[in-house]
Amino acid sequence: KMAALTKRRQAELNKAIIGYLKKNGFDSAVSELEAQMGIKYEKKFEGNLERKWTAVTKLSAKILRLEGEVEQLREDLKNFGRGKVRNPALVLPRGPAKHICAGHKQPITCVAFHPVYSQVVSSSEDCTIKVWDSEEGSLEKTLKGHIDVVQHVSFNQDGKQFVSCSADLAIKVWNIEAGTCIKTMRGHDHTVSCVEFTPAGDHLVSCSRDKTIKFWDVQSGYCLRTIEGHSDWVRQVKVSPCSQLFASCSIDHSVRIWDYKKGEEVITFRDHKHVVDHICFSHEKADQILLKYVSKEDLSGSNAKTADSNSGNGESKKSDKQPKEEAKTDSSSPQQRNGGGSSSALNGSSGTTNGGESRRVYSPQFLASASRDKTIKIFHISSGVLVADISGHENWVRSVIFHPSGKYLISCADDKTIRVWDLEKQFRCKKILEDCHDPFVTSIDYNMARPMLASGGVDNLLKIWECH
Repeated sequence: KMAALTKRRQAELNKAIIGYLKKNGFDSAVSELEAQMGIKYEKKFEGNLERKWTAVTKLSAKILRLEGEVEQLREDLKNFGRGKVRNPALVLPRGPAKHICAGHKQPITCVAFHPVYSQVVSSSEDCTIKVWDSEEGSLEKTLKGHIDVVQHVSFNQDGKQFVSCSADLAIKVWNIEAGTCIKTMRGHDHTVSCVEFTPAGDHLVSCSRDKTIKFWDVQSGYCLRTIEGHSDWVRQVKVSPCSQLFASCSIDHSVRIWDYKKGEEVITFRDHKHVVDHICFSHEKADQILLKYVSKEDLSGSNAKTADSNSGNGESKKSDKQPKEEAKTDSSSPQQRNGGGSSSALNGSSGTTNGGESRRVYSPQFLASASRDKTIKIFHISSGVLVADISGHENWVRSVIFHPSGKYLISCADDKTIRVWDLEKQFRCKKILEDCHDPFVTSIDYNMARPMLASGGVDNLLKIWECH
């Protein structure tokens, strides 16, 4: 009702109506309304009525959909235990894509789901970051600030902030709700390829084409430490949930595990024959499955399982692990080289948060890596053993993530496919989504809160895949 609007809102509505009539050629009606309402036509109000109406229509549709989902959940709850109910944790992505989101003008470099809300963020070579509604597939906002390719985006644990990095050498921290940049950090001498929050959210870890890894204080924006060790472009860094270890991979073909507190290298894996673009720590459920591939002999560092994705047959293979020569560490065992308090992290034990809280924080026992040699490898961190050597992709493997159930590994590659690998069945390929992007799939992320997968491609598109 008009009476429910403030005077300012009433005036805006009247001007929007006049703008709509003027835009559609009802000049006489415009003149009559201007005379009766005592207001004049303003061009800036043209299109306002259509936009508001479209927004109301979308919201109405969303309300109806959510009401339907609530009813379905109530029905599922009512029928719980009365028959076979499929575990939602085991669902896998299936085609076709639920949403195809167009908006970027250049290839997408990274996609990341919000850890709490139904949002997904994408970064692109067009220098922008876009925030999308993952349920509706609609664009919510476009964030501008970088002046070159945006290489990577990632959220902190509560989702209130996310961080981006770019070929413009800048690292930016953003407020997701306001869509504003709240901090800019500079210090790298070349393209910043990846940046991640630590679990506590007070620090950042970044890596760059300048061959270095840097630690940053989020509050002050100061660089706290610079680590060198890789001989070429460092492509990605990942911090373990316990904050005692972090990992990095590089164009120098190596994957490295580091002591977070000391900044010293613990172990180096040189099993890949080409650039390693992506790494991912496992989680507790995946570790329970992967540990069956690590025998007592493996724990002594003698050999490892190698699995072919097509046949599923494993064969013994010694991992080409090497102690760090350049870094200031000794030649003792991985646990000893890690020193003191980090041995528990290497063995998958619990730890504490950065704030010293005594709550259990699980430390992953495995690390997966994706490479341009068309393979995915899984390493047992504490023993340095190569547990799995997965082949099947026909081109560069761009990204790899562990499924929340722990039973599967999901990867994407330049062969246009997204593949699901069964960790319980000798790493066999369980599912393939063909022609996901044309020509390449550049990034994927799995929504740990809702069964949903996002992918980005060289075709400038973001795609949302339902999991069933």
